[in-house]
Amino acid sequence: MSNTLRTIADRLATGLNSVTWAIPSTVVQRRNWTDLDVESMTSPRVFVVPGNADVTRISRQMMQIDYTVTVFVGRHVQTDSDVDAMLDLADSVMLQVRAHSFGQAVVWPAGVTSPQTVSIDLNPDDALTERNVWRAVITATYRVFESNVLPTA
Repeated sequence: MSNTLRTIADRLATGLNSVTWAIPSTVVQRRNWTDLDVESMTSPRVFVVPGNADVTRISRQMMQIDYTVTVFVGRHVQTDSDVDAMLDLADSVMLQVRAHSFGQAVVWPAGVTSPQTVSIDLNPDDALTERNVWRAVITATYRVFESNVLPTA
């Protein structure tokens, strides 16, 4: 389960890293945590982080697994125009995640197609506003159907 989740995050980061963004200095990375300081956020940061997996039984031998990946978009901003540019960037990132169209260079795990759901939360918990840090969190859920049959060695 975690291998599929990690692979989805890796592939999404690879796909997003292949995009030419409106703000050329945008950095895209696959991370396990979004730990960073304000000084390192002078240019936009996009981090793809594995989230969780919700498993639902749909038959005796089949499960529906909803793998969730989080995409952090953030930057230390100084002006309202910086904030507008970040809103546009976050919208573009969300569109790229929704479109799920990164070409043949990105090979997704078996059964993974475009996300079932995509949501965005702007400035979650109103955190870091006093330090002029703008951020958004995009959550994408990829639905996969898997058998309960254990792999043979």
